[in-house]
Amino acid sequence: MGKRFRIMLAFCVLTGFLATPLSVASERVLKVARSVDASTMDPHRAIDTGSTSYMLEVYEPLLALDLQNNLVPVLATSWDRLDERTYRFELRKGVKFHNGEPLTADDVVFSLKRATSPIASAVKVYGDMIDPDGFEVIDPHTVLVRTKTPMTPFLFALQTSFGFILNRKAVEEAGENYGRTSVVGTGAFKFVSWTRSDRMEFERFDDYWGPAPEFGHMTIRTVPEASSRSIELETGTVDVAGDLPPSEAIRLSDEGVKLGLRVLYTPNPAINYLGFNTASKGPLGDKRVRNAIDLALDKEAIIEAVLYGKGRIPAGPIPYFCRYTLDEAPRKQNLELAKTLLKEAGWEQGFTMSLWTNDSKTRIDMATIIQAQLAELGITVDIQVLEWGTFLERLRSSDQVESFLIGTATAAPDPFFALNASFGSKYIGSSNRSRLSDSKIDELLERGQTVPDGPERTAIYTDLWNRINEERPWAYISIAYVIIGIKDELVGTEGIETRTDQRHGFLKIKR
Repeated sequence: MGKRFRIMLAFCVLTGFLATPLSVASERVLKVARSVDASTMDPHRAIDTGSTSYMLEVYEPLLALDLQNNLVPVLATSWDRLDERTYRFELRKGVKFHNGEPLTADDVVFSLKRATSPIASAVKVYGDMIDPDGFEVIDPHTVLVRTKTPMTPFLFALQTSFGFILNRKAVEEAGENYGRTSVVGTGAFKFVSWTRSDRMEFERFDDYWGPAPEFGHMTIRTVPEASSRSIELETGTVDVAGDLPPSEAIRLSDEGVKLGLRVLYTPNPAINYLGFNTASKGPLGDKRVRNAIDLALDKEAIIEAVLYGKGRIPAGPIPYFCRYTLDEAPRKQNLELAKTLLKEAGWEQGFTMSLWTNDSKTRIDMATIIQAQLAELGITVDIQVLEWGTFLERLRSSDQVESFLIGTATAAPDPFFALNASFGSKYIGSSNRSRLSDSKIDELLERGQTVPDGPERTAIYTDLWNRINEERPWAYISIAYVIIGIKDELVGTEGIETRTDQRHGFLKIKR
């Protein structure tokens, strides 16, 4: 299990294993503080990283990525591509779900077929890959899965939360309550309880097929205020404080040695951005205005002030670790050009726009600076702050949100995962939060997912990069570090791994 899976999400996680899971230390409770709660524990109903980071403790996919982005086995021990559309998976034997049911090919078919249904609108971009009538169970541990068309990124898709395998019996018995009071996976931890906006409780699954975690129990609490998370770490109320802003990290770095704490930085495979409602009937519906706003922002100043210099400006919509990222310098602030574009669009006198964000100190601080910078163009920004779950629901359900601050994590190093869900017009109302509808972009996205890797695919993603930047549905703000504060005693004798899947339950304990 040295090559445990990861999912490329926007948070830092520490993982590791010990050979003696029944030690005295194994019965302790791991206490974690995070900034946001989950919105659901049903993998087909959410794609936000807040939810999926909790799900990682209880669910597993067929296969996953190691730290070098190679696909490795998890619930599938092997896989083959039989033709352009057909994949065969051999399942791991002896795997149990948390309700005692054995893992079978029927559960795999049920899970992946459910991901193609209306229930799974949140993961529609992945479900659209699969032919819902193309499954074939060969035997209890062998299954064939077919895609609708040749899909270059399909295996990568399976290692995202979309590919988590559910227990058919548990889902059908729970009905609409699945993901709320009933949560059943094959992972090393079992779901125990969930008090909304407060905490989620887990306990070790003693019938887990792989090496067990040291911790017998785990509590993940929702603590929105960053300073409160830091104080709880310092006073010993929690063992791990996640999602720390740089200001708290710097303070803890200075004081942490005497308190027995460490601060860990991991590059974030996500883009923080200011999104625009491109379908707006007002000024933001004009790409000249969107480009003007982008050009008016001093992103270096934002990164310095809010992230204490720990970040960089993205040049385009594909994150740095993905294939097909163009080696371009990011846009510089250009107020004169911004004013010219506003004048061309007929908004040289300025206007008022709303800017929505969640109750994260980092994002609120960013919004405040953006508000001040856009005032130079005569643009008045009305900042609206919502709780995380309410914020996400507002983005999904309302076309009245004019602009918003959020981040997007890319689940695998293929540009499909960075672009299709965010910019494809058929995902408006779910993951296409900017409501961008562009026929040229749609055409390129469709071609990019089916063409094999090579020069033709490179040309497609170069065109997509340029077209999306021209339309400017996002003003790219930063790629930052994810920062975690942790008790030194939790660091194993072999050190720790900083990774991007948030499975806190596998933290090492120092002997």
